[in-house]
Amino acid sequence: MPPELKTIVDDHYQNLYRFAYSLTRSSDDAWDLTQEAFLRLAQKRSSIRSASAIKSWLYTTLYREFIRVAKKAKRFDPWEEHESTAQPSDTSLNQIRKAEANDLLDALGRLKTGYRQVVALYYLESYSYKQISEILDIPIGTVMSRLSRGKDMLKAEIQAPNASRNERLVPFSSPKQRPSNG
Repeated sequence: MPPELKTIVDDHYQNLYRFAYSLTRSSDDAWDLTQEAFLRLAQKRSSIRSASAIKSWLYTTLYREFIRVAKKAKRFDPWEEHESTAQPSDTSLNQIRKAEANDLLDALGRLKTGYRQVVALYYLESYSYKQISEILDIPIGTVMSRLSRGKDMLKAEIQAPNASRNERLVPFSSPKQRPSNG
């Protein structure tokens, strides 16, 4: 692997994977999408005009691959949701924060795709409205609308009981609080 490609992978892999996971809700599918994006970068790197465009190009490529695969396998629904059944046994601060982060990602994963993509790109990847508009190929007004509605839906999802497990999400807590079990 050429050093500059290795540097690009090192710089962007984790965030690109996280975006793919927010789309697919499956670690295997997220890994596949991320690998496909980097494979295409290796094949088409010479056609990218500037180094500053690589990050946006990777996200756009990954998103388009997600759409392509989803359309191709529409009848089979390969992006099934995998729920974690493990409950934190030790209530140390790190475990509480990890559980809260997992619950937030699970709640994000339950949002409709259009809203989930915008919220993930804005909050997880810190993209601007304009960059999200370019990546998803939608107007800026639509980005703003989906972000606003997506935040409201995410808040409601976090505060509402989880219908599939019939229990509440771990509440966001201060370091001295313990999560409730019920």
